[in-house]
Amino acid sequence: MATSTRAFVVALISVIICPLFLYFEVVAFLLAAMIIYEPSNPLFIKIASVVAVILICAVAVALPVTAFIMGKRARNFIRISDTPIAGASKALTAQVIAGVVFAGVVIVQIFVILWAAGVCSLDGC
Repeated sequence: MATSTRAFVVALISVIICPLFLYFEVVAFLLAAMIIYEPSNPLFIKIASVVAVILICAVAVALPVTAFIMGKRARNFIRISDTPIAGASKALTAQVIAGVVFAGVVIVQIFVILWAAGVCSLDGC
């Protein structure tokens, strides 16, 4: 499979998977808030719940970033090759899709951070 096709497939996967990760992050955030609020829970359980939210966030951010980097590498490879190679448009499309998904993920992450700080709620900011 060509590198541009791989980048395009990863970008499409990020379109499908990232909303699910963001949903799971919000649910994990709510559960972590309940776990942290309960004084009878041990400290390592509270830390584990926060780490789970952070890991879900990291995966949700890493997927579109990976697709963008793969698209950039594919475009550079196509640009510097001596023989004409098809797939530059797929690589560019992968970068555009990854950029849009990344922007959506960042917006949700900003909302979750503001939610954690008490500035926003599910009713809005």
